[in-house]
Amino acid sequence: MLSLNRCRLFALALVLCGMGSALCAAQTPKPSLPTDTGGYTGELPQFDVMSVKPHKPGEDMMRVRWGGTDYHAENMTVKAMISNVYGVKAWLVFGLPAWAESSHWDIDAKVSAPDMKVMDKLTGEQRRAMIGGILKERFGLVIRQETKVQPVFAMSVMPDGPKFKESPEPPPPPEGEKPKPRGMWRMSPGSLSATSMGMTQIADSLSYFVERTIVDKTGLTGKYDIEMKWTPEDRANATTDNGAGDAPPAIFEALKEQLGLKLTADKAPVATVVVDKITQPEEN
Repeated sequence: MLSLNRCRLFALALVLCGMGSALCAAQTPKPSLPTDTGGYTGELPQFDVMSVKPHKPGEDMMRVRWGGTDYHAENMTVKAMISNVYGVKAWLVFGLPAWAESSHWDIDAKVSAPDMKVMDKLTGEQRRAMIGGILKERFGLVIRQETKVQPVFAMSVMPDGPKFKESPEPPPPPEGEKPKPRGMWRMSPGSLSATSMGMTQIADSLSYFVERTIVDKTGLTGKYDIEMKWTPEDRANATTDNGAGDAPPAIFEALKEQLGLKLTADKAPVATVVVDKITQPEEN
């Protein structure tokens, strides 16, 4: 798959981090609400005004915006929406018809008479759950969430040890102030930079570039700073180097050379979504 599609996958991850709620039987998509996130704990608000239209060809940029009471998406695939509502990677969504894999949609939805005290308390996870209502109402989605044994990569440390260091402890905050959250990462095709991140988070970030779940088996339990660069797959497989003769290695070799980590093919139980029913909506 071309790196452009991978770019869209991790760009979407930056905007909409996945949910982890588990559903186990065939059902319409009504993600359960968290009760321990500090957000709103009552009945979830629903979008009652929705517009769903096919995206016009010629514009490849994907945009997602949440307002106080509205949701706007351009150039969004159904697969990407399901991935983010149900907290699985896009390549672990099965059973979609061809149109749902390839077609892109522009979506506008809003809560017409919101209780702003409720809307202001919603967490990002709860807002993503509201997108499940769009999938139900306009796409007729019925899913099963299953754990299946899937190909994965196991990430482990090379014999010479890791080539990165544990993040230094931040200075204590001024008296009366709360500690600032730790952890920051940036990624683009061929580049990943992380500060004060755990290995599980790093493995999860890297999975978007190889389109396979990466399981952390490094045994490293701290927070780390890493920096790596590699040649994206489509450039690595090009017939000419296009002036990139000094380009960094592909991602598997870059992990070994720059971080002292390796990926080994394996299989493991992985959360997946199986689509039992979906209907292509009429434009409105």
